[in-house]
Amino acid sequence: MPATSISIVIPLYNKERHIADTLISVLEQSRPPDEIIVVNDGSTDGSGEAVGPFLTRGVKLVQQANQGESAARNAGVAAATSEYVAFLDADDFWRPSHVAVLQQLIEQFPHVGLLSTLHEIRFDGHTFLPRSPFMRGDMVLVEDFFISMARGLSLVNSSTACAKRGALVEIGGFPIGVRKGPDIITWIRLARRFGMAHAAEVTAVYNRDATHRVSLLRESEAPGSLLYLRDLIEHGDLRETEKTSAGVLFDSISFYCAAGMKRDGDVHGVKTIRALAIGLRRWKLAAALSSISMTPAFLLAIAGRFRHKKIPG
Repeated sequence: MPATSISIVIPLYNKERHIADTLISVLEQSRPPDEIIVVNDGSTDGSGEAVGPFLTRGVKLVQQANQGESAARNAGVAAATSEYVAFLDADDFWRPSHVAVLQQLIEQFPHVGLLSTLHEIRFDGHTFLPRSPFMRGDMVLVEDFFISMARGLSLVNSSTACAKRGALVEIGGFPIGVRKGPDIITWIRLARRFGMAHAAEVTAVYNRDATHRVSLLRESEAPGSLLYLRDLIEHGDLRETEKTSAGVLFDSISFYCAAGMKRDGDVHGVKTIRALAIGLRRWKLAAALSSISMTPAFLLAIAGRFRHKKIPG
């Protein structure tokens, strides 16, 4: 079959120090993308200017007032002309094989609307590999998104995802105004409606060394992804088996979000998530969240180092 066109969308906000390396990783792909779109979401540093030298190399720059990451991704999707859109955060980067692996996935699973690969995490001079529900090297159809995502929360993220542009448009794109986890909502909607395929091959790098991604959540605000899952479980059109699986994902996101909130000093946020768990009668989760609220932040920081497998070297 002929090669499918793939556009790249990179939302950009105050990543002046990192956007050049990110773009270089895209331009050095073994299978070149058909289109590269950077959406500068009202950056107040020199991010837009840092993209300037790449405009002669085929990079397109969309400028807009600051509206948030969802609006920036939606603007990129609207500007894209390819059948598929792959996403990359402005301080992460890809290995040279990333787009080629996506192409392989598309050829093997042309009917699905969402595709993804594995990523590794760079943090504090070390490299970590998140847990995966699949064997390394597998290219698989994801049968149960909720369960697969719950294991390590590594199935798909905003630097590994690729979606059919028409599917994104059909679900309304990324939700505007959702704080914390709007991309997770989008992946759920795409996977449930159009299906998902995954390549268990590391092709992307989540660069936690690049910046401190400080939580936007304070003063008792629950993550939007959890509110969406809560409503889906209580009022959505889920089958009973899906409700069970969605509950497992709810538990996983709740636990790791609460641990991060407590580590960052957001005790009210932990209480809010616990209230959601109680509302869904997830008593074991509520008990675990109570334990988190009483655990010293430094111990949670140490425990977080063991969440993923450390890669030697």
